[in-house]
Amino acid sequence: MNRWLIGLVVVAIAVILGCGGGGGGTAAGNIEVVGNVVLIETGSSPTPPATVRIGDASALTDQIDGYFSMTVPAGSSQLTVTYTPTGGSPIVRTFTIPTSSSDVDLGDLYIGAEEVTVSGRLLDSTSAAPIAGATVRIAGRFATSGADGRFSVTQVAFSSSTLSVFLGLQGTVERTSYFTSFFNPPSGPTSGIVDVGTISMVPTGSNVPPPLPTNVSGSITNGGAGATVRVLDGTSVIRTGTADGLGAFKFWVPAGTYTVTATLGSQSGTTNLVVPNVNSLTSVQITLN
Repeated sequence: MNRWLIGLVVVAIAVILGCGGGGGGTAAGNIEVVGNVVLIETGSSPTPPATVRIGDASALTDQIDGYFSMTVPAGSSQLTVTYTPTGGSPIVRTFTIPTSSSDVDLGDLYIGAEEVTVSGRLLDSTSAAPIAGATVRIAGRFATSGADGRFSVTQVAFSSSTLSVFLGLQGTVERTSYFTSFFNPPSGPTSGIVDVGTISMVPTGSNVPPPLPTNVSGSITNGGAGATVRVLDGTSVIRTGTADGLGAFKFWVPAGTYTVTATLGSQSGTTNLVVPNVNSLTSVQITLN
């Protein structure tokens, strides 16, 4: 066999092996996009499953936790979720995919028949100056604060029939040179807008530590403004607080099983609380009797 022919065969074999080896991984130019679709009415995964579509790719959400995973071209910018409840009309929602050349975890994408705008203002905790360019995220939506520190996150899922899940949402605010800040919706909307008020952001060089995040939010269903709320681990009280004017309260607790009590005058109520891990957001409701 001629030398040139032998060389040609060797090159061909090398090309075949190079193309076929490896098995697994994401092809060059593609990224993996993952997330969880959650119903705002129930705080659980869609049943029947929702369809998630990015370009020509599609996937069904997991029936247990709403998880999805898709391999799509880098630079994909939009994701569409379609959910048709049994006996109901389809709910179609579009989410923005952050620009990235690497894999993207979108976290929890909340969907529902209703939507609101969540607005507020960001101020420096030391100078009270407005903070521009911060990224505000809640329920799978995000926005950037303007020069006056104000932000408006649009198309946030909402349910007027079951407010507890919405009030349990935890938003985050991130910006270079500042600690991450956290916030929760204080109430339902007024004319379609939920105003979270002023959020103070602590500079990383400040001597004042940032406030702790909360992973438990609750409400007293029949009023309860000013009620004393306690979290018990067995018989030991580990947290004590006061319900606000809407009967809402917030705590941070380690993962575990607890009892939450509320007392207002001669009225009292109790409920169980299970926090599966410190990063989960758990909502509880208490009725005073």
